[in-house]
Amino acid sequence: MDDFEKQQTIEALKTVIKARWFYALAIFAQGIVLKLAFYAVPLPNNWQILLILAIVLIFNFIFWLCLSRVPEKVNDTLLKLIRFSQVPLELFGLAAITYYSGTANKLLIIMFVIPIMVGTAIYKTRGIILATIAAMALYSGLLILDYYGLLSPLTPEAIAQAPGKIFTGQLGLTKYQLVGFNMYLMGAAFYAGFLSNLFKRREKSAISQKNELAEKTNILTIQTRELTRTKDYLHEALTKSDKARTELEKTKADLEKSNLELKAKLDEVEKYSEVTTGRELKMMELKEKMKQMENEINELRKKLETR
Repeated sequence: MDDFEKQQTIEALKTVIKARWFYALAIFAQGIVLKLAFYAVPLPNNWQILLILAIVLIFNFIFWLCLSRVPEKVNDTLLKLIRFSQVPLELFGLAAITYYSGTANKLLIIMFVIPIMVGTAIYKTRGIILATIAAMALYSGLLILDYYGLLSPLTPEAIAQAPGKIFTGQLGLTKYQLVGFNMYLMGAAFYAGFLSNLFKRREKSAISQKNELAEKTNILTIQTRELTRTKDYLHEALTKSDKARTELEKTKADLEKSNLELKAKLDEVEKYSEVTTGRELKMMELKEKMKQMENEINELRKKLETR
C-alpha cells in the first residue's frame, strides 16, 4: 500500500482501538453502578468472562503499541494482520462473553453491531458483508445453543430476574429472536455499507484533490524556476546595461573633452594662420615695391648713361 493509504489505515485502526477502550470502560463502569446502586440485579461473576475481557484488552494494548510508531516503521504485513484481526477479535470476544453469561438474550448482544461498524472504517464492502455473515452465524449458533440449554448455566437469581426471556425449549421465541435480530444485523450492514461507500468516495475525492494539488504544485515549481531564471537573466542584462551606459557616458565625456581641446587648437591655428597670412601679404607687397624700385633704378641708370 502507498504512504497515503497506509496513513489512512493507521488512523482508522487507532480510532477503532480508542473506541474499544471507551466502550470497555463504559461496560466496566456500568457493572460498578449496578453492583453499588442496584445490588439486587444479578451480574455474571464467571472468571472466564474476566479472562476474555483481559485477553481482548491485552490484544488491544499490543495493537496500540504497534501503531504508535512512526508510520514508515510499521510493517505492511503487520498492518494488514492488525486490520484483519479487529473484527474476529470483537466477534469471538462477544460470543465468548455471551456464552459464559448464560443466555443469548442479554443487552450485550447489541454489541454485535460494533464489528460491523468497525468494518465500515477498515474494510471494503466485501469485508462488511463477511463481518455481518460472521456476526449472524455466531449469534445464531449461540441462540441455538441457548435453545438446547447448552450455554453456561444461569443462577436462580438471574433466572428470576429474566422471566420469559430464556430461550431454552421455547421454539417460537427462539425463531422470533433468530429472525428479528439477524434482520437487525442486516439492516446495520446496509447502513454500514452506505457509510463505507460514502467514506470511500470522499477518500477517492481527497486522493484526487491531493494528486491535482501535487500536479499544480509541480507546475508552480517549474514556473517559479523559470521566473527565477528570467529574473537572473534580466538582472544580468540590466547590470550589463548599466555598465554599458556608464562606459558610454565616460566616452561621451572624453569626446566632449577632446572636442574642447581640438577647438582650442583650431582657434590657435586660425590665429596663427591669420598672423602668417598677413605677413606673407606684406612680404609680397614689399617684394613688388622692391621690384618697382629696381626697375626705376635701372631706368635712371640708363638715362644717366645716355647723357
